[in-house]
Amino acid sequence: MENLENDNSMDAAKKLIEAVRKQFEIENEKIYKYRTEIFKEKDFKPRKFYAYNGPNFYLDRQALVFNLFIAPEGDTVEFYKEQIVKYFPKLNEIETPYVVYLFAETLMQVLKMDIDLFIGKYGISSDGDEYVLAVEYLDKEIAEEAVYLVSDWFRAMTNNWEFDFGKEFAKLQAMFDKTLFGGPTLYSLIEAGIKLGIPVIYLYEENQFMWGYGKKQLRGRSTTFHTDGIKDTEFTMYKDMVGDFLEMCGFPTPKGKNCFDEEEIVKEAIKLGFPCVVKPVAGHKGQGVTTNIESETEVRVAFNKIINAAKEEGVNFDGAIVQQQIYGTDHRLISIGGKFVAALERVAAYVDGNGKNTIEELIKEENDKLIRLDNARSPLCKIKIDENLIDFLKLQKLSLTSVPAEGERITLRRVANISAGGVSINVTDKIHPVNVKMVEDIAGYFNVKALGIDVLAADISKPWTEGNFGIIEINAGPGVFMHLAPAYGGSIDVPKHIMLSHFKNGDNGRIPIIATNGVSLNFANMLNDKLHSIKPEIYFGCLLEEGVHFNGAYFYNNPEHNQNVKIILRNPKVDFALFKHNKHDIYDYGLLHTGADIVILDNAAYAEEVVLKEQLLPDALLVEITDNELKLKKNNDVVNTVWADNDADKDYKLLNLIEPYLSEIISRY
Repeated sequence: MENLENDNSMDAAKKLIEAVRKQFEIENEKIYKYRTEIFKEKDFKPRKFYAYNGPNFYLDRQALVFNLFIAPEGDTVEFYKEQIVKYFPKLNEIETPYVVYLFAETLMQVLKMDIDLFIGKYGISSDGDEYVLAVEYLDKEIAEEAVYLVSDWFRAMTNNWEFDFGKEFAKLQAMFDKTLFGGPTLYSLIEAGIKLGIPVIYLYEENQFMWGYGKKQLRGRSTTFHTDGIKDTEFTMYKDMVGDFLEMCGFPTPKGKNCFDEEEIVKEAIKLGFPCVVKPVAGHKGQGVTTNIESETEVRVAFNKIINAAKEEGVNFDGAIVQQQIYGTDHRLISIGGKFVAALERVAAYVDGNGKNTIEELIKEENDKLIRLDNARSPLCKIKIDENLIDFLKLQKLSLTSVPAEGERITLRRVANISAGGVSINVTDKIHPVNVKMVEDIAGYFNVKALGIDVLAADISKPWTEGNFGIIEINAGPGVFMHLAPAYGGSIDVPKHIMLSHFKNGDNGRIPIIATNGVSLNFANMLNDKLHSIKPEIYFGCLLEEGVHFNGAYFYNNPEHNQNVKIILRNPKVDFALFKHNKHDIYDYGLLHTGADIVILDNAAYAEEVVLKEQLLPDALLVEITDNELKLKKNNDVVNTVWADNDADKDYKLLNLIEPYLSEIISRY
């Protein structure tokens, strides 16, 4: 009986253990399913976006920061990479040990917009069970959209969903093209500044960019800058007055007149003789220009097109110019700072026949070429089929359905502008010295940094004095990317020429900067006095808790820290600056400025120490204050150590520590 009871007890125990085990498995399965659902819901979903306009706790430059959860139990790096490299083969060469690194590298490729934009740095940290990604960016809205695009792509791969990445990426690229950075000339100027080590800031309130700081600054948008004479810039917009001016000076330009009445322009065309040209007085990019006019009827049609275009755009009709027709190839000649730098031949859009395809089919083939991607970095624009193109074909007794013979070249437009599908050829090395002198002579009359001179010339390698040469118009603020990336011939780095015309002799546009987490107003006033004793005309900008001060006088305290920094950097008189950044400023706003000649850390918090030390320029000074000990370092070596008795004594000794170096720092700039 005893053994039986024991056996029953054993069986009961086994059954109980089995029941507990099964219950445990059920609970584990519930937990796993719950965790899986939670992971699935959160996986690759970005949140908590924050944009910094300069160095910050997460990255040493402008950055978009966001949180990202990636499920710990998920697909491998290889699984995602196999699909991603179909679009971005470069990622095959980049080591990505974890999925988060692959996500970041993929995002950076997207942000480069497939045109190798000059960005690429990112940082990864953590926030609980989420990653914190910081990525360098150009446009905030585009960067956020890029994050969501990559997130959707990874989620689709994880769940085996249908997702047309190529189509969605093309939409994002089209959005980018409409931003400030999508303009090829402006972006090339930004990149030129970055490559030369010149800091660039976007001035949101003014809708323009600033290269350099304080008194070194160059402000502008495209190739029109604050240093240009406003009246000179305005004058170049009026083609009739410019023509009169050029004629007065003896420069080669076709005779013409600005007309406001249809009968008047017909009468003037007859007086000049056919063929002639009719164009708007204030047009640009070849818009509204009609060439090779052979009759009164064509004059009337061209004139009314200009009037109707003005009505459609809601602008005043400023007149239409009728000019003598000059035969030759269209050229854009560029001067920077009064000096000739580049010449580009522009050929009107064309297609070459093959005896099989229609003109419309040949245009499509031409537009499919890589050279005509029509983005911020492609040399040529697409050829757009519009009324002007169709009308020009009609003049040649052709249509879109015509089939040109093998080798027959069909010119598609009257004008050769790149924006109208024209082809660019660098001819800088062919231009005759007499023509170079003509460019510089004309530029000498205008206070504008960049001047474009459009000429028709039968042969640019022959002097203009031999005839077959005419200046069609001059332009302040000309596009320059076409010189950097012509369709044919070598590149001329006009954006670099523009930067170097302002920032001469290797000047990187910087001014001396002291960055600190904690100095007093008393110290700032003492420093102001010392700087003026070294250089009486110095203009000192200072930001403390109290706000912005200039030369020791209070100016203003904007509620936003980075706006106060901007107030100082934007002031065209400032040639020495001090910025105080505490940890809250760093977390909330970042620094905006980059680089520092002196960094002063007074019992610094972690964020203050890390971020401000990152700004140390070569041969910069670092002062570390711990309680009452002040330690001066240069290139990580301790140069001097002093002790202070109280706050007033600390201010005095701090100034004494850096005073021997101030003259050299000022002279450095």
